[in-house]
Amino acid sequence: MNIMIINNNIQAVAGAYATNSKKIKTSVRDESPDMSINKDEVLLSTQAQSFSQILQKAKSMPEVRQDKVDTYSAQIGAGSYQIDPKGLADKILNMRF
Repeated sequence: MNIMIINNNIQAVAGAYATNSKKIKTSVRDESPDMSINKDEVLLSTQAQSFSQILQKAKSMPEVRQDKVDTYSAQIGAGSYQIDPKGLADKILNMRF
């Protein structure tokens, strides 16, 4: 597509292009009304559809689980939060990346 700048006025050229392309599209439709237009189509597998649903649910969830934050903040503030070092170490070692 060539862009012409006439006296720093691109809009006039773009407007003329849009008007001309509408005329071309209309005339093509008028000439062949029975011609069916093939449209692109995307088909998603059931796995992709399932992933899409899970993704939408995840996006709708809050980023912070405020109930957990409040519980642990209260326990830490009261000095009653206890960490099981062996349990924590086991969980870290059993994590799979």
